[in-house]
Amino acid sequence: MANRLFATLIAGTCLATLPMAAQAQTDFTISVNTGENHIRNITLQQFLSDLSEATNGELVGELFDNGQLYSGRDVPRAVARGDVDMAVPVTVYLSPFVPDLSVLDLALFAGVPAEQFNQIVDGPLGQDLSQQIAETLDVAVPGHWMLLGSAHTFGADQPIASYDDIAGQRIRIPGGAAILSHYQTLDADPVVISFGDVPVALSQGTIDGILTTNETIRSAQLWEAGVSSGFLDNVQTLYYVPIVNRGFWASLTDDQRTTFTDLWNQAIATERAEAIRRQEEAQAINAENGIAFTTPTPDEVSTAQAALQATVDDVAAEMGISDGTLTLAREVSAQ
Repeated sequence: MANRLFATLIAGTCLATLPMAAQAQTDFTISVNTGENHIRNITLQQFLSDLSEATNGELVGELFDNGQLYSGRDVPRAVARGDVDMAVPVTVYLSPFVPDLSVLDLALFAGVPAEQFNQIVDGPLGQDLSQQIAETLDVAVPGHWMLLGSAHTFGADQPIASYDDIAGQRIRIPGGAAILSHYQTLDADPVVISFGDVPVALSQGTIDGILTTNETIRSAQLWEAGVSSGFLDNVQTLYYVPIVNRGFWASLTDDQRTTFTDLWNQAIATERAEAIRRQEEAQAINAENGIAFTTPTPDEVSTAQAALQATVDDVAAEMGISDGTLTLAREVSAQ
C-alpha cells in the first residue's frame, strides 16, 4: 500500500514538473491589392511581426498582396464568407454595403486636413460607421482606420491655382456622387476613367486635371504626362478599414483579441504619421519636377464652402445616407 502511494506521489510530481504544452498556433490570412512597397503592405508586415512576437507565436498571419487572392472590390465579401481572414479595403469598396460611409465624401468635410480627419474617424462618427460595417457584413472591425492621405485637384495645360480655375475643366475623379457633385457645383466637368488611362488622357488633353494624392502623382510621375499645378483643396481624405472574419475573431481568446487590437492601434498611430510624411515628401518631389502648388486662402475656402454646403442634403439623399448619420456628421463638422 505504502509503495503504491509512493509511486502515485512520484508520478504526480513528475507530471507537475513537466512543461505546460504551448498554446496551439493559429494561422490566418490577409488579402490586399497593393504591392510590397505600399504603406499598407509595410504596415501590415510590421503588425504581423509584432503580433507573432507578442503572442509567442500563437498568432501567425500571412499577407497576400497584389490582389493574389481577391481584388479590392471583391475582398469584403471574401472576408464575410471566411474565404480570407482579414483585409483592409479602402472605404469606396465598403460603401456599396454601408452607404453611410459616403458621408465622409460630402462637402461637410471638404478642406479638412488629414490630422483633423483622423480625429473624426476615431470619434463618434467613425465609431458608428465601423459598427455599421461590422453589423452589415457580419465581420469585426478590430481598431482604427488606416490613413492613405488627402486628395487634391491637379491641373495640366491650364494651371489650377484657385476654385475659379476649376470651372470649365474636365477633371478625372475616382467616382462617387458626392465627388461628382463637388466638381459640378464648381462648374467643372468631372469624368470617371480608369487610372491606367490617365497618363494618356492627360497627354492627349482628353482630361484637364485629376483628383488624387501627391503620393499618386509622384509614384506615377504624372508630371511627365503634363500635370503642372496642384491646388491643395483637400477634396477627399482616403482611408482603409480593417475587417476580420467573425468566425476567426470569435476563435481567439480574450487576451489574444486584446493584444491584436492594441498592437493594431499602435501600428496605425505610426502609419498615419508616416502617411502624412510621405505625402509631404511626395509634394516636395512633385514641386522639384515642375508642379506649382497653391493653398487656398481662408476666404476662398469659405466662399467655395458656402456653395458646396448647399448641395449636401440633395447629395446625401441620392447616396442613401441615413438621417441619423447625416445629423451626426453635421455635429462633428461644426466642432
